[in-house]
Amino acid sequence: MNKLKYLTSSKAFSTRLLCTIFICVLGSQHTALASDVAGKTILAKGTVESFDLNSNETRKLKRRSQIFSADKIITGNKSKAQFSMSDGGLITLKENTEILITNYKYNPEAGEASATLEVVNGGFRSISGLIKKSGGDYQVKTPVGSIGIRGTHFAVEVVGEETFLAVYSGNIDVELNDQSILSLGSSEDFAFASVNAQGQITRMTQAPATISLGFSDVSPDATDEENDTNESPQTAIADSGVSPVDSDTLDNENLTDSDVYNESEWLGINGSSVAELLAERTGTIDYNNVTQSTVISSAGPVSDFSMNMTIDFDNASVPGGSLSFTDSQGEWFAAYSGLINIDQLDLGINFASHGDNKAEGIIFAAFTNGLDEIIGGFNLQEINNPSVNADGSFNIRP
Repeated sequence: MNKLKYLTSSKAFSTRLLCTIFICVLGSQHTALASDVAGKTILAKGTVESFDLNSNETRKLKRRSQIFSADKIITGNKSKAQFSMSDGGLITLKENTEILITNYKYNPEAGEASATLEVVNGGFRSISGLIKKSGGDYQVKTPVGSIGIRGTHFAVEVVGEETFLAVYSGNIDVELNDQSILSLGSSEDFAFASVNAQGQITRMTQAPATISLGFSDVSPDATDEENDTNESPQTAIADSGVSPVDSDTLDNENLTDSDVYNESEWLGINGSSVAELLAERTGTIDYNNVTQSTVISSAGPVSDFSMNMTIDFDNASVPGGSLSFTDSQGEWFAAYSGLINIDQLDLGINFASHGDNKAEGIIFAAFTNGLDEIIGGFNLQEINNPSVNADGSFNIRP
Protein backbone atom coordinates (compact mmCIF):
# COMPACT_ATOMS: atom_id res chain seq x y z
CA MET A 1 0.00 0.00 0.00
CA ASN A 2 2.76 2.47 0.90
CA LYS A 3 4.55 1.62 -2.33
CA LEU A 4 1.37 2.29 -4.34
CA LYS A 5 0.85 5.55 -2.46
CA TYR A 6 4.43 6.58 -3.23
CA LEU A 7 4.07 5.76 -6.93
CA THR A 8 0.79 7.67 -7.14
CA SER A 9 2.30 10.67 -5.37
CA SER A 10 5.40 10.50 -7.57
CA LYS A 11 3.25 10.38 -10.71
CA ALA A 12 1.21 13.37 -9.55
CA PHE A 13 4.40 15.32 -8.85
CA SER A 14 5.77 14.46 -12.28
CA THR A 15 2.53 15.56 -13.91
CA ARG A 16 2.61 18.87 -12.05
CA LEU A 17 6.28 19.33 -13.01
CA LEU A 18 5.55 18.68 -16.68
CA CYS A 19 2.62 21.10 -16.57
CA THR A 20 4.81 23.74 -14.96
CA ILE A 21 7.52 23.26 -17.59
CA PHE A 22 4.89 23.39 -20.36
CA ILE A 23 3.45 26.62 -18.99
CA CYS A 24 6.93 28.12 -18.68
CA VAL A 25 7.74 27.14 -22.26
CA LEU A 26 4.51 28.71 -23.49
CA GLY A 27 5.27 31.81 -21.46
CA SER A 28 8.76 32.10 -22.89
CA GLN A 29 7.42 31.59 -26.41
CA HIS A 30 4.83 34.33 -25.83
CA THR A 31 7.53 36.67 -24.54
CA ALA A 32 9.74 35.88 -27.51
CA LEU A 33 6.88 36.54 -29.91
CA ALA A 34 5.97 39.78 -28.14
CA SER A 35 9.57 40.97 -28.33
CA ASP A 36 9.54 40.36 -32.11
CA VAL A 37 6.60 42.70 -32.77
CA ALA A 38 7.87 45.18 -35.35
CA GLY A 39 4.82 47.42 -35.50
CA LYS A 40 1.09 47.77 -36.09
CA THR A 41 -1.01 48.33 -39.18
CA ILE A 42 -2.45 51.83 -39.49
CA LEU A 43 -4.17 51.29 -42.81
CA ALA A 44 -4.70 48.34 -45.15
CA LYS A 45 -6.61 48.95 -48.36
CA GLY A 46 -7.17 46.32 -50.97
CA THR A 47 -5.10 43.15 -50.67
CA VAL A 48 -2.42 43.42 -47.97
CA GLU A 49 -0.87 40.18 -46.73
CA SER A 50 1.97 39.14 -44.47
CA PHE A 51 3.96 35.91 -44.80
CA ASP A 52 5.93 34.61 -41.82
CA LEU A 53 9.38 33.77 -43.20
CA ASN A 54 9.86 31.06 -40.57
CA SER A 55 6.51 29.25 -40.62
CA ASN A 56 5.26 30.31 -44.09
CA GLU A 57 1.97 31.27 -42.43
CA THR A 58 -0.08 33.80 -44.37
CA ARG A 59 -2.10 36.51 -42.64
CA LYS A 60 -4.40 39.14 -44.10
CA LEU A 61 -3.49 42.47 -42.53
CA LYS A 62 -6.09 44.99 -41.46
CA ARG A 63 -6.19 47.97 -39.11
CA ARG A 64 -4.33 47.26 -35.84
CA SER A 65 -2.87 43.96 -37.12
CA GLN A 66 0.61 43.40 -35.73
CA ILE A 67 3.60 42.84 -37.99
CA PHE A 68 6.74 41.03 -36.87
CA SER A 69 10.41 40.60 -37.54
CA ALA A 70 10.72 37.81 -40.14
CA ASP A 71 7.65 39.00 -42.07
CA LYS A 72 7.28 39.42 -45.82
CA ILE A 73 4.59 41.99 -46.59
CA ILE A 74 2.92 42.21 -50.00
CA THR A 75 0.36 44.68 -51.32
CA GLY A 76 -1.75 43.75 -54.33
CA ASN A 77 -3.01 45.73 -57.28
CA LYS A 78 -4.84 48.96 -56.31
CA SER A 79 -3.76 48.44 -52.69
CA LYS A 80 -1.74 50.28 -50.07
CA ALA A 81 -0.60 49.84 -46.50
CA GLN A 82 0.75 52.01 -43.68
CA PHE A 83 2.45 50.93 -40.49
CA SER A 84 3.40 52.53 -37.18
CA MET A 85 6.62 50.83 -36.09
CA SER A 86 7.68 49.87 -32.58
CA ASP A 87 10.17 52.76 -32.36
CA GLY A 88 7.64 55.35 -33.56
CA GLY A 89 8.79 55.17 -37.18
CA LEU A 90 6.33 55.24 -40.07
CA ILE A 91 6.25 53.11 -43.21
CA THR A 92 3.97 53.39 -46.24
CA LEU A 93 3.73 50.86 -49.08
CA LYS A 94 2.06 51.58 -52.40
CA GLU A 95 0.40 48.97 -54.61
CA ASN A 96 2.25 45.91 -55.94
CA THR A 97 4.98 46.21 -53.34
CA GLU A 98 6.94 43.49 -51.58
CA ILE A 99 9.20 44.11 -48.58
CA LEU A 100 11.01 41.82 -46.15
CA ILE A 101 11.36 42.69 -42.47
CA THR A 102 14.27 40.50 -41.37
CA ASN A 103 14.93 42.45 -38.17
CA TYR A 104 13.11 45.23 -36.34
CA LYS A 105 13.80 45.54 -32.63
CA TYR A 106 13.52 48.52 -30.32
CA ASN A 107 13.89 47.73 -26.62
CA PRO A 108 16.09 50.32 -24.85
CA GLU A 109 16.04 48.37 -21.58
CA ALA A 110 17.54 45.35 -23.33
CA GLY A 111 19.92 47.46 -25.39
CA GLU A 112 18.16 46.51 -28.65
CA ALA A 113 17.87 49.13 -31.39
CA SER A 114 18.24 47.83 -34.93
CA ALA A 115 16.27 47.37 -38.11
CA THR A 116 16.91 45.61 -41.40
CA LEU A 117 14.36 45.77 -44.19
CA GLU A 118 14.53 44.87 -47.88
CA VAL A 119 12.52 46.42 -50.69
CA VAL A 120 12.10 43.66 -53.26
CA ASN A 121 9.69 45.46 -55.54
CA GLY A 122 7.35 48.45 -55.58
CA GLY A 123 7.22 51.64 -53.53
CA PHE A 124 8.37 52.12 -49.94
CA ARG A 125 8.36 55.38 -47.98
CA SER A 126 9.58 55.87 -44.41
CA ILE A 127 10.05 58.35 -41.60
CA SER A 128 12.61 56.75 -39.31
CA GLY A 129 11.96 56.65 -35.58
CA LEU A 130 13.88 56.20 -32.36
CA ILE A 131 16.12 53.39 -33.62
CA LYS A 132 17.98 55.90 -35.73
CA LYS A 133 17.67 58.72 -33.21
CA SER A 134 19.21 56.52 -30.51
CA GLY A 135 22.18 55.65 -32.71
CA GLY A 136 20.94 52.18 -33.65
CA ASP A 137 21.63 50.48 -36.95
CA TYR A 138 18.86 51.06 -39.52
CA GLN A 139 19.41 49.50 -42.95
CA VAL A 140 17.16 49.25 -45.98
CA LYS A 141 18.33 46.85 -48.68
CA THR A 142 17.43 47.33 -52.34
CA PRO A 143 18.36 45.49 -55.55
CA VAL A 144 21.12 48.04 -56.23
CA GLY A 145 22.58 48.37 -52.73
CA SER A 146 22.01 48.96 -49.03
CA ILE A 147 20.75 52.28 -47.67
CA GLY A 148 22.21 53.71 -44.47
CA ILE A 149 20.00 56.36 -42.88
CA ARG A 150 21.34 59.74 -41.78
CA GLY A 151 17.97 61.47 -41.86
CA THR A 152 14.32 60.97 -41.22
CA HIS A 153 12.26 60.88 -44.40
CA PHE A 154 13.06 59.01 -47.60
CA ALA A 155 11.47 56.82 -50.29
CA VAL A 156 12.47 53.92 -52.52
CA GLU A 157 10.74 52.72 -55.70
CA VAL A 158 11.85 49.54 -57.46
CA VAL A 159 10.55 49.36 -61.03
CA GLY A 160 11.91 46.49 -63.07
CA GLU A 161 15.70 46.75 -63.09
CA GLU A 162 15.73 50.39 -61.96
CA THR A 163 15.63 51.69 -58.38
CA PHE A 164 14.52 55.26 -57.69
CA LEU A 165 15.59 57.07 -54.51
CA ALA A 166 14.26 60.24 -52.88
CA VAL A 167 15.21 62.07 -49.69
CA TYR A 168 12.74 64.60 -48.27
CA SER A 169 14.44 65.28 -44.93
CA GLY A 170 17.98 64.46 -43.79
CA ASN A 171 20.36 62.29 -45.79
CA ILE A 172 20.96 58.72 -46.92
CA ASP A 173 24.12 56.88 -47.97
CA VAL A 174 23.61 54.05 -50.45
CA GLU A 175 26.39 51.46 -50.59
CA LEU A 176 25.96 50.22 -54.15
CA ASN A 177 26.69 46.66 -55.22
CA ASP A 178 30.13 47.72 -56.49
CA GLN A 179 30.92 49.11 -52.99
CA SER A 180 30.79 52.75 -54.16
CA ILE A 181 28.75 55.21 -52.10
CA LEU A 182 25.88 57.34 -53.39
CA SER A 183 24.94 60.10 -50.92
CA LEU A 184 21.68 62.01 -51.27
CA GLY A 185 19.89 64.57 -49.12
CA SER A 186 19.76 68.06 -47.73
CA SER A 187 23.53 68.36 -47.25
CA GLU A 188 24.32 66.90 -50.68
CA ASP A 189 24.12 68.35 -54.18
CA PHE A 190 21.19 66.09 -55.08
CA ALA A 191 18.29 64.61 -53.11
CA PHE A 192 16.91 62.36 -55.89
CA ALA A 193 18.45 59.72 -58.13
CA SER A 194 17.90 56.46 -59.98
CA VAL A 195 20.26 53.49 -60.25
CA ASN A 196 19.90 50.69 -62.78
CA ALA A 197 20.94 47.05 -62.50
CA GLN A 198 24.34 47.86 -64.01
CA GLY A 199 25.00 50.46 -61.31
CA GLN A 200 24.61 53.49 -63.56
CA ILE A 201 23.48 56.53 -61.56
CA THR A 202 21.20 59.30 -62.79
CA ARG A 203 21.00 62.22 -60.35
CA MET A 204 17.91 64.43 -60.41
CA THR A 205 16.95 67.88 -59.15
CA GLN A 206 13.38 66.87 -58.33
CA ALA A 207 11.52 63.71 -57.37
CA PRO A 208 10.78 61.47 -60.37
CA ALA A 209 7.10 61.01 -61.12
CA THR A 210 7.15 57.28 -60.37
CA ILE A 211 8.26 57.82 -56.78
CA SER A 212 5.78 60.63 -56.15
CA LEU A 213 2.65 58.85 -57.32
CA GLY A 214 0.68 55.95 -55.95
CA PHE A 215 1.06 56.31 -52.19
CA SER A 216 -2.33 58.01 -51.89
CA ASP A 217 -3.87 57.26 -55.29
CA VAL A 218 -5.94 54.16 -54.53
CA SER A 219 -9.07 53.33 -56.43
CA PRO A 220 -12.26 53.48 -54.34
CA ASP A 221 -13.05 49.89 -55.28
CA ALA A 222 -9.89 48.77 -53.49
CA THR A 223 -11.09 49.71 -50.04
CA ASP A 224 -10.74 47.35 -47.12
CA GLU A 225 -13.85 45.49 -46.02
CA GLU A 226 -13.78 47.49 -42.78
CA ASN A 227 -13.92 50.86 -44.54
CA ASP A 228 -17.01 52.80 -45.47
CA THR A 229 -17.63 56.00 -47.39
CA ASN A 230 -19.34 58.05 -44.69
CA GLU A 231 -17.79 61.47 -44.47
CA SER A 232 -16.53 62.39 -41.02
CA PRO A 233 -14.36 64.97 -39.30
CA GLN A 234 -11.42 62.67 -40.02
CA THR A 235 -12.16 63.10 -43.72
CA ALA A 236 -11.72 66.84 -43.34
CA ILE A 237 -8.46 66.31 -41.45
CA ALA A 238 -7.15 63.94 -44.10
CA ASP A 239 -8.13 66.29 -46.91
CA SER A 240 -6.29 69.11 -45.19
CA GLY A 241 -3.02 67.18 -45.47
CA VAL A 242 -2.63 66.72 -41.71
CA SER A 243 -3.48 63.27 -40.42
CA PRO A 244 -3.00 61.11 -37.35
CA VAL A 245 -0.78 58.06 -37.48
CA ASP A 246 -1.12 56.18 -34.19
CA SER A 247 -2.47 52.71 -34.82
CA ASP A 248 -4.36 52.54 -31.53
CA THR A 249 -6.17 55.86 -31.83
CA LEU A 250 -6.75 56.18 -35.55
CA ASP A 251 -10.30 55.51 -36.70
CA ASN A 252 -9.41 53.94 -40.01
CA GLU A 253 -12.98 53.17 -40.94
CA ASN A 254 -13.67 56.70 -42.13
CA LEU A 255 -10.39 57.53 -43.86
CA THR A 256 -10.41 58.79 -47.40
CA ASP A 257 -7.79 57.92 -49.96
CA SER A 258 -5.78 60.95 -48.83
CA ASP A 259 -2.48 59.78 -47.48
CA VAL A 260 -2.48 59.26 -43.72
CA TYR A 261 1.27 59.36 -44.01
CA ASN A 262 2.38 62.84 -42.98
CA GLU A 263 4.91 64.66 -45.16
CA SER A 264 6.98 66.17 -42.38
CA GLU A 265 8.51 68.91 -44.49
CA TRP A 266 5.07 70.12 -45.63
CA LEU A 267 4.19 71.00 -42.05
CA GLY A 268 7.30 73.06 -41.39
CA ILE A 269 7.94 76.76 -41.80
CA ASN A 270 10.94 78.59 -43.24
CA GLY A 271 12.13 75.37 -44.86
CA SER A 272 12.37 73.49 -41.54
CA SER A 273 10.54 70.25 -40.82
CA VAL A 274 8.42 69.87 -37.72
CA ALA A 275 10.99 67.39 -36.39
CA GLU A 276 13.69 70.05 -36.65
CA LEU A 277 11.46 72.66 -35.02
CA LEU A 278 10.70 70.27 -32.16
CA ALA A 279 14.40 69.75 -31.56
CA GLU A 280 14.83 73.49 -31.09
CA ARG A 281 11.75 74.14 -28.92
CA THR A 282 11.96 74.05 -25.12
CA GLY A 283 9.57 74.64 -22.25
CA THR A 284 5.84 74.05 -21.84
CA ILE A 285 3.08 75.68 -23.87
CA ASP A 286 -0.70 75.59 -23.31
CA TYR A 287 -2.76 75.41 -26.50
CA ASN A 288 -6.20 76.62 -25.40
CA ASN A 289 -7.39 79.07 -28.03
CA VAL A 290 -9.93 77.30 -30.26
CA THR A 291 -9.73 78.86 -33.73
CA GLN A 292 -12.05 76.38 -35.43
CA SER A 293 -14.30 73.54 -34.34
CA THR A 294 -16.98 71.36 -35.91
CA VAL A 295 -18.95 68.98 -33.69
CA ILE A 296 -21.81 66.63 -34.59
CA SER A 297 -23.81 64.87 -31.86
CA SER A 298 -26.48 62.19 -32.12
CA ALA A 299 -28.44 64.26 -29.58
CA GLY A 300 -28.65 67.31 -31.81
CA PRO A 301 -26.99 70.74 -31.79
CA VAL A 302 -24.05 71.37 -29.47
CA SER A 303 -22.71 74.46 -27.74
CA ASP A 304 -19.91 75.69 -25.49
CA PHE A 305 -17.08 73.76 -27.15
CA SER A 306 -13.87 74.14 -25.16
CA MET A 307 -10.48 72.48 -25.51
CA ASN A 308 -7.01 72.77 -24.05
CA MET A 309 -3.79 70.84 -24.50
CA THR A 310 -0.46 71.22 -22.66
CA ILE A 311 2.68 70.41 -24.66
CA ASP A 312 5.92 69.72 -22.77
CA PHE A 313 8.63 70.10 -25.40
CA ASP A 314 11.45 69.24 -23.00
CA ASN A 315 10.03 65.77 -22.34
CA ALA A 316 8.26 65.29 -25.71
CA SER A 317 4.99 64.70 -23.92
CA VAL A 318 1.39 65.87 -23.56
CA PRO A 319 0.96 65.92 -19.74
CA GLY A 320 -2.73 66.64 -19.97
CA GLY A 321 -5.61 68.11 -21.85
CA SER A 322 -9.38 68.15 -21.96
CA LEU A 323 -12.29 68.93 -24.23
CA SER A 324 -15.94 69.56 -23.44
CA PHE A 325 -19.18 70.62 -25.09
CA THR A 326 -22.89 70.34 -24.37
CA ASP A 327 -25.84 68.83 -26.22
CA SER A 328 -29.48 68.31 -25.21
CA GLN A 329 -28.63 65.29 -23.06
CA GLY A 330 -25.83 66.85 -21.04
CA GLU A 331 -22.14 67.72 -21.15
CA TRP A 332 -19.58 65.67 -23.01
CA PHE A 333 -16.19 65.67 -21.28
CA ALA A 334 -12.91 63.93 -22.04
CA ALA A 335 -9.50 64.13 -20.34
CA TYR A 336 -6.45 62.86 -22.19
CA SER A 337 -2.66 62.75 -22.24
CA GLY A 338 0.05 61.42 -24.55
CA LEU A 339 3.40 61.79 -26.25
CA ILE A 340 4.95 63.63 -29.18
CA ASN A 341 5.67 60.91 -31.74
CA ILE A 342 7.97 62.44 -34.35
CA ASP A 343 5.59 64.89 -36.08
CA GLN A 344 2.34 63.67 -34.55
CA LEU A 345 0.72 63.54 -31.12
CA ASP A 346 -0.08 60.08 -29.77
CA LEU A 347 -3.04 60.76 -27.49
CA GLY A 348 -5.08 58.47 -25.25
CA ILE A 349 -8.31 59.31 -23.45
CA ASN A 350 -7.99 58.74 -19.70
CA PHE A 351 -11.60 59.50 -18.78
CA ALA A 352 -14.73 60.42 -20.69
CA SER A 353 -18.37 60.98 -19.82
CA HIS A 354 -21.66 62.22 -21.20
CA GLY A 355 -23.89 63.62 -18.48
CA ASP A 356 -23.99 60.90 -15.82
CA ASN A 357 -22.93 58.15 -18.25
CA LYS A 358 -19.40 56.88 -18.82
CA ALA A 359 -18.02 57.23 -22.33
CA GLU A 360 -15.04 56.17 -24.40
CA GLY A 361 -13.46 57.16 -27.67
CA ILE A 362 -10.41 58.33 -29.58
CA ILE A 363 -8.63 61.63 -30.14
CA PHE A 364 -5.89 62.41 -32.64
CA ALA A 365 -3.89 65.50 -33.53
CA ALA A 366 -0.82 66.85 -35.33
CA PHE A 367 1.13 70.09 -35.53
CA THR A 368 0.53 72.45 -38.42
CA ASN A 369 1.87 75.90 -39.34
CA GLY A 370 5.18 74.88 -37.80
CA LEU A 371 4.40 74.46 -34.12
CA ASP A 372 1.98 77.39 -33.99
CA GLU A 373 -1.20 75.37 -34.31
CA ILE A 374 -2.59 71.91 -33.58
CA ILE A 375 -5.25 70.35 -35.80
CA GLY A 376 -7.10 67.15 -35.00
CA GLY A 377 -10.33 65.30 -34.41
CA PHE A 378 -12.17 63.04 -32.00
CA ASN A 379 -14.93 60.47 -31.70
CA LEU A 380 -16.80 59.76 -28.45
CA GLN A 381 -19.60 57.36 -27.53
CA GLU A 382 -21.39 56.21 -24.40
CA ILE A 383 -20.04 52.84 -23.24
CA ASN A 384 -23.43 51.29 -22.49
CA ASN A 385 -25.23 52.96 -25.38
CA PRO A 386 -22.88 53.47 -28.36
CA SER A 387 -25.70 54.91 -30.46
CA VAL A 388 -25.30 58.04 -28.34
CA ASN A 389 -22.16 59.53 -29.80
CA ALA A 390 -20.42 62.64 -31.01
CA ASP A 391 -17.46 63.45 -33.22
CA GLY A 392 -15.72 66.55 -34.41
CA SER A 393 -12.62 68.39 -35.55
CA PHE A 394 -10.66 71.27 -34.08
CA ASN A 395 -7.86 73.77 -34.51
CA ILE A 396 -6.21 75.21 -31.40
CA ARG A 397 -3.44 77.73 -30.79
CA PRO A 398 -1.58 78.95 -27.68
